Order: sequence, then structure tokens, then C-alpha cells
Amino acid sequence: MKRIANIDLLDDYVMQQHMMWASMLILVAGVASGVLAAVLLPHEAIGILWFVALVVVSVVVLPIHELVHAAAFELLTGFRAHIRFGFTDWMLYTVAAGTVMRRASFCVVLLAPTIVITAALLAASTLMDVPLLGWFAAVIHLAGCTGDLAYVRIIAREPTATHVEDTERGIVLFRDE
Repeated sequence: MKRIANIDLLDDYVMQQHMMWASMLILVAGVASGVLAAVLLPHEAIGILWFVALVVVSVVVLPIHELVHAAAFELLTGFRAHIRFGFTDWMLYTVAAGTVMRRASFCVVLLAPTIVITAALLAASTLMDVPLLGWFAAVIHLAGCTGDLAYVRIIAREPTATHVEDTERGIVLFRDE
């Protein structure tokens, strides 16, 4: 395999800025649509306990997001990935440094928490009859997924990449020779 790109998120200020702006866009659009829904549709009572629940759910989801990444790494590598968790630059992260996967499998690892947790928040809140709470929790979660989404975008924009390696600082793209 031939290395075609090395993406270092921790030192890429431009990528970090794009992630921040994407997070802000998701938050603004999500909050605006949630407020519109609150005005137009019947919903649960919003008070101090509602806001406390939103904060608690949003904080609890953070480590679960990383555990979903870890589970996806393990399942898709046949439990050969060496998982480590960390926190830097105000980001929780899961790393399986040195793990090389086919691009599609790596994208599944990246997208698994975005899809699974967002769907779970919306489904659980609907079942508990607090759909607006679920909407806002999902929006906050999605705003925190921009790093994962940025990596998927980078991988998708490099059609010759066949494999992706996870590293301590980002990802490396490879192509078959």
C-alpha cells in the first residue's frame, strides 16, 4: 500500500475551524427548528427540570459516543484493535492507533455513534413523550460529531484511498498498489 495523505487533526487549525463552524451551523439550524416546533406543535412542558435533563443527557452521551466508536472498531476488526480513550483540546476521543481498515469499514466506525446515538435519542424521547428534549439532545450530539463527519468527508474526497489507518493524531490514507 502507498501512503497518499496524512491528516493530523490536532495540528490542523483550518480543519478545527471548519469543525467549529459546522458545529455552530448545526446548533443554529437545530435550535431554530426546535424553537419553531415548540411554537407550532404541542410539546412537553419546558422548565428548569427540562433544561437540567438536557444538560445531563448531553453530558452522559459524550462517553457513550466514544464507546460506540470502540465497539465498532472491535467488531469490524475481529477484536484486534487496541483501543485507548483520551481527552485533549476539549475533545474526548477514541483511538485505535495502528489499526488499518478498508475505507468503508473505517467510515462505519466514524459514523456509528452519529447514527446510533442520534436515533436512540430521538426514539427514546418519543417513547418517553418528550420529543422536544430528544430533538435538542440530538442537535447537541450532532454538533459534537463534526470531527467524525470531517474525516468521512476527507475519505470520500480521496477516491483512490482504499485503506485508512487510525493514528494518535488523526488518520492516514493509503491506496493499493
